[in-house]
Amino acid sequence: MRNQHPVYLVLLSVVLALTLSGPCTAVADPGSSAAQKSFEQFVNVWMSRLDRIGKMNILGIDVMPRDQGFVGRYVCYGPECKFSVKETGSPETPFVGVLHYSEKHFLKKGETRQKTIQSPGMLTKKIRVTEIFRFTHGKWVY
Repeated sequence: MRNQHPVYLVLLSVVLALTLSGPCTAVADPGSSAAQKSFEQFVNVWMSRLDRIGKMNILGIDVMPRDQGFVGRYVCYGPECKFSVKETGSPETPFVGVLHYSEKHFLKKGETRQKTIQSPGMLTKKIRVTEIFRFTHGKWVY
C-alpha cells in the first residue's frame, strides 16, 4: 500500500470518529402522551441534523495564520438535550414543544495548518439554546 498524505489520514480518522459518535437521543417518559412521543421523534431527527452540521463544521474548519501559528474555529451542537410539550388550548395549534440544547464553540491551535487540524478542539464558549416548535396540521413546525 502506498503512503497516504498525512492530512488525508487525519481527515479520514476524524470522519470515522464522527461517524461512530451519535447525536442526542431524546426519550419521553413511559407514560407520555402521543404528543410527547411524536415530539420525541421530531427532536431526534432535529438533533441528528444539527449533529451532521457540527460534523461538517469540523471537516470544513477554516485555518488562518495568527500570532506566529495557526487557529481554526468551529461550532457543534448537543449532544445533550431536554424537551417538553405543553398544551395551548388552541384547536389549530394544540401543542408547543420546547427543546433545550447547547451550541458549543471550539478553537484549534497549532504551529502549522496540519498541526492545527490535528489538534483537539478547546471549548471556548457554550451557549444554551432554546427552540420552540408548534404542532399544526398534524406535524411539528419550526
